[in-house]
Amino acid sequence: MNAVSRKVSGRRRSSGLANEIASRSVRERILAAAVQLLIEKGVARTTTLQVQHAADVSRGALLHHFPTHAQLLSATVEELVRRNEQSVHESLARLQGTEGVVERAIRALSVAAAQPAYMAELELWAIARADSQLRASLLQAERRARKEQERVLGLLFAPMEKHPSLPAVISTTTEFIRGLALSGVLSSPVRRQKAVSHWIGIVKSILEQAK
Repeated sequence: MNAVSRKVSGRRRSSGLANEIASRSVRERILAAAVQLLIEKGVARTTTLQVQHAADVSRGALLHHFPTHAQLLSATVEELVRRNEQSVHESLARLQGTEGVVERAIRALSVAAAQPAYMAELELWAIARADSQLRASLLQAERRARKEQERVLGLLFAPMEKHPSLPAVISTTTEFIRGLALSGVLSSPVRRQKAVSHWIGIVKSILEQAK
């Protein structure tokens, strides 16, 4: 390869890299707009048109990265999971004075589950019930996010990792937290806290009996 050819090839590589960075930037802007709309306005008002306007991109750019509404919504899961994880850590830091691994973990999860990002993810699940395309896309996105979720739960309950009943406790606590988050839309914070306290007592009893 002569000097001219190398120069042309280098320019092409530089141009390709610049295009890739620009494309990634557009995709991230679209996703950021979609996540924000989901959290603030809900699924019903997170339309492709609204996202396009909020991200300030062309229709073609949006469809290039997310050909369907279902793909756009499911792509937000990774960011929602990241925000949920951050909420868990922040809640855990505020609960450092709370006695016992079980109580700290469950209360941290319950506080995080009341945050907008968690509710937005649950709303996606609910809408997917009657939308087969969204459900299929969402299942794939949630499978990819599962490792992160399991890692966070593992950290919360790490001091009890060898307890034989821990896997069942984590599984049922996860389901409890989801139900609590949904019922919390209509129930009072006082009722929510009572439910959390009751569940902590039940889990402690289960763990004690299984020793």
